[in-house]
Amino acid sequence: MKLSNYKWLTLLSVFLLSCSSLFAQKAVNSVIINGTLIEKGAYKQIFLDTLNGQNPWIFVSSDIDENGSFKLVAPITKTDIFRLRLDDKNYMMLILSPGEKISLKTHGSKLGGDALIEGSTQTQLLYNAMNATQLYESQKAALNQKYNEIQSSPDRDSQSAIIISEFRINDSLQKSTLKAQMEKNPSSLAWIFFQDKLDMTNDFDIISKTDAAMFKAYPDNAFVIQHHQQVEVERKTAVGSLAPEIALTDPDGKIRKLSSLKGKVVLIDFWASWCGPCRKENPNVVNIYGKYHDKGFEVYSVSLDKDRASWLAAITKDNLSWPNHVSDLKYWKSEGAATYGVTSIPATFLIDKKGKIVAKKLRGEELENKVKELCK
Repeated sequence: MKLSNYKWLTLLSVFLLSCSSLFAQKAVNSVIINGTLIEKGAYKQIFLDTLNGQNPWIFVSSDIDENGSFKLVAPITKTDIFRLRLDDKNYMMLILSPGEKISLKTHGSKLGGDALIEGSTQTQLLYNAMNATQLYESQKAALNQKYNEIQSSPDRDSQSAIIISEFRINDSLQKSTLKAQMEKNPSSLAWIFFQDKLDMTNDFDIISKTDAAMFKAYPDNAFVIQHHQQVEVERKTAVGSLAPEIALTDPDGKIRKLSSLKGKVVLIDFWASWCGPCRKENPNVVNIYGKYHDKGFEVYSVSLDKDRASWLAAITKDNLSWPNHVSDLKYWKSEGAATYGVTSIPATFLIDKKGKIVAKKLRGEELENKVKELCK
């Protein structure tokens, strides 16, 4: 069937109107960044990178004029995280929303938290939080340096105790400052940048709150999705939850299930032969096992090794005499580690006789005291 010329013209008109409307919509949604570098230096161009995909890539760019001024126009259709870059070492992060008109002025040639930013609510929130916590970061660095310096001192134990106490107080104050800001604006993408400042276990309440708000506001954002998945894993392994099943092979190829130990007090110990802190903690675990095994204590060791010989040699050398050693030899891709959200080792989960997680990350004396309590 053929369309008449009139009908073709009508369809063409509708198509052109649609394109015009779409173009106008994109123009309205464009983010405009007017900026000035007080000290231009040798910079001739500035770039706005999108972080979607495996590596950042240039979204838009602008020449920098002789006065250090530039103008970036970016057709942004949804709120997301971007990188404003002069070079690979001189950049700052931006959280941009459609239609924002932003002005930015640096104090020198360096992009960063001391730049004057107006017009981007979430970017301002990001740098307000970053600047508020920077004092505590500086204090941490000073305490770390002080701690290292006194290690050769004859009274290092007493001095170390003081420094560790000061470090914990500083850390607590930093968290309180950050949490107060998160409570006010829980859905902001800014909090993606501060996850390393919080403890997924001890600060889970605020992490869970911001995750829920961000996931509701930005359900298709790649950064939010990744963070949400981590939070959901943590939720499944939170204190009070039933311990998720692990079923991996032992050195003889036999499947050993964590659930087979129900009715016992169980320490799930994620470790590896190549992990120095793990090997340093092993004598303590051996000692606790020797004291409380007859009272119902078991150790379920999940190795993140990738070399079978190294794994077995470490078991023998460290005298890890319990039978429940498992590994799929997949290194950081261990299925057991993925199930429990383990991203660093040593990592421990203490399970009571009912199969519930009662404590996490316990080591040394704290671990022994809790095992003793549960084995009564």
